Amino acid sequence: MRDLLGAFRRRPFLTPTEREQIEAGLATARRHAGAPISLFIDERATADAESRAWQVFRDWKLDDAERSRAMLVYACAATRRFAVVGGDEIRRAAPQVAWSTLQRNLARHFEEERYCDGLFKAVADVAIMLHAAFGADPGPQARHSTAEGPKP
Repeated sequence: MRDLLGAFRRRPFLTPTEREQIEAGLATARRHAGAPISLFIDERATADAESRAWQVFRDWKLDDAERSRAMLVYACAATRRFAVVGGDEIRRAAPQVAWSTLQRNLARHFEEERYCDGLFKAVADVAIMLHAAFGADPGPQARHSTAEGPKP
């Protein structure tokens, strides 16, 4: 019974104001990333955030060259789980320590129920990783999706 009551008292995943802040941060990140970047906030429950993130990533309307450099930050509002996935080229180019730090920071923010802070920082860190690997010209595809992410 106590767990059930705790679920009802759980803070909302993101408030409308937090969503606006993240959208603004995402727009800035896209201008500097050098490759496509998106954030997908899934409202439906999914058992495996990583699998769902890869599905969304595969369904993202990008050509092969863009997809190999692209990164997606995925968050499930229902389960409070996340995943960060990227194409082949960025997975080879970015050092493993950058991926580990990104995951660790996002996990810490989610554990503390600081979802907005965690997603905002993750988007910024992803933009830094992409910019370091590919420069600053993201092209038109990098700016096409909303905070809800690519449309499958």
